[in-house]
Amino acid sequence: MIKENNNELQAYSVGDVAEFLQVSQRTIYKHLNDGVLKGFKAGNKWRFSHQEIKDYIRKLEKKANNDVERED
Repeated sequence: MIKENNNELQAYSVGDVAEFLQVSQRTIYKHLNDGVLKGFKAGNKWRFSHQEIKDYIRKLEKKANNDVERED
């Protein structure tokens, strides 16, 4: 589970990220394949750094703000 902390060395699974963002694991894999999310493999499992998740959320916020501005 993703928790708000400053531990930059923590890595999260596809399931952790999907649960936190309230999307399906399939969506996370699609974003990974499309290069929207960057991860790394640990063994045969994909993992995501705390910083990558923060960066991804910032991208989503920026896109949402741009979409709102276009509606005005």
